Order: sequence, then C-alpha cells, then structure tokens
Amino acid sequence: MTTKTYTVEEKYNIIFESLSTNQPITEICRKYGISPSTYQIWKEQFLTGARSGLEGKARKNPYVKQVENLKATIADLAIANDALKKIQQGRKR
Repeated sequence: MTTKTYTVEEKYNIIFESLSTNQPITEICRKYGISPSTYQIWKEQFLTGARSGLEGKARKNPYVKQVENLKATIADLAIANDALKKIQQGRKR
C-alpha cells in the first residue's frame, strides 16, 4: 500500500475547508483519504503557526549562531595572521 505525500498547500486547504464548513471531520478525512489522527496533527500545526503569526514572532534563522561562531573564528584568525606577519617582518630586518 502506498501513502500519498501531501504538500503544504494541500494540507492548508484541507484544514481550512474543515474550519470553514460544517462538514464532520470524519467526512473530510474520508474525502481526502487521511486518518483523523493525521488531521488532528495537521490542525495543531496549522493553529500553532497561526498563533505565532498573530504574536508577531519572527521566524528564527537556525544558522544565526553558527554564523556568529564563524565570524568570531575569522576575527581570531585575522588577529593571529596580523601577529605572524609582524613577527615575519621583524625577522627580515
């Protein structure tokens, strides 16, 4: 048995349809071939996203901390490189 992978747009439309009509959830699940537990997971994700949007929470970039660490490493290497250049210039004189 193969399972269908639903796109974000399809999930959104299914949840939005259930919220905007008076159809029973079981009927909607049957119509789209999903289980009620899958529907409940999608609905919770949908409502969590809506809640975050209303709170004005900015989407956090997962790479911010990594970029900050790399910038600090680059700065440390630049300082070390300058120091080595000064030492090398002192030896040439």
